[in-house]
Amino acid sequence: MRERIKVFPGLTVLILITVILLAGCNNQVVSNPGEKDAGEDEGEREVVGVRSAEGDPVIGLSLSGGGGLGIAHIGVLEVFIENEIPIDIITGTSAGALVGALYADGLSIGEMKDILEGLSWADLLETVVPDLGFFGTGAMQEILEKNIRASTFSDLALPLAVVATNLDDGEEVVLDQGPLAQAVVASAAIPVVFKPVEYEDMMLVDGGLVNNLPSDRAREMGADIVIAVNLAVNFRFEGRPEGLIDTGIRSYNILQKSHSKPVDADLEIHPDLGGITGTDLSLYPEIIDRGREAAERVLPDIKELLEKKARSD
Repeated sequence: MRERIKVFPGLTVLILITVILLAGCNNQVVSNPGEKDAGEDEGEREVVGVRSAEGDPVIGLSLSGGGGLGIAHIGVLEVFIENEIPIDIITGTSAGALVGALYADGLSIGEMKDILEGLSWADLLETVVPDLGFFGTGAMQEILEKNIRASTFSDLALPLAVVATNLDDGEEVVLDQGPLAQAVVASAAIPVVFKPVEYEDMMLVDGGLVNNLPSDRAREMGADIVIAVNLAVNFRFEGRPEGLIDTGIRSYNILQKSHSKPVDADLEIHPDLGGITGTDLSLYPEIIDRGREAAERVLPDIKELLEKKARSD
């Protein structure tokens, strides 16, 4: 399903985001992201967590965009796995699409942390001749392909849908079939910073422009209960920004917040990431911990929600 949206006049905002990512290139962590061992088994993966039993409510998890702050999704997933909270469907935008794809492919939380430990912004930015964007998405796609086994959505162990924006007509595009890595990268391709991704006959960029938290899509895929991880609570506007980086972050957050869609979820999780920016990936342990804390706070509510729904059915 596609929905018409207004074209945003925020070109200046997006150029400022380029400054953010260029500044992040100086924050090197480890130069080589995790790669598969040459002799690693390429067989099918299974979801690390649990899925609902036959006849139980279908649980959908929706993960929002949020740049580097999207690492908090890993902490939420870790709590779900530890407490055997079922996940049957995942939808995601941008960073949420990336984390959702890793989980749907069967990566463990430990494997996700290993990828982050060897990652810097410089690893994600492919140098190209500036055209429709300052950087290519090839490096990001290569990292994703090295760490997942699924080539297409149908290869995944868990149903996944990711959201991107079609620059040709300004419409939301929901991708749930075809080449996986290319679709996920398209969902995370910040316009102007990254070149648009040509996918079939479309020119796609970051889905955060049209639907930063695609909880409605989880419902459409058949979820009886939708749990959403919403990072928009961290789009705070207190005091004046300091410097270009803070100005760029705040401007983009205002753009996203002002065009956010109503959240169609039975329960929302709001990680508190105050004081953390998404430009320093070396802070990933703390960001994951914040995600864990947020999930643990609502864990009793999640269990009660699942029990009520099961009884009502």
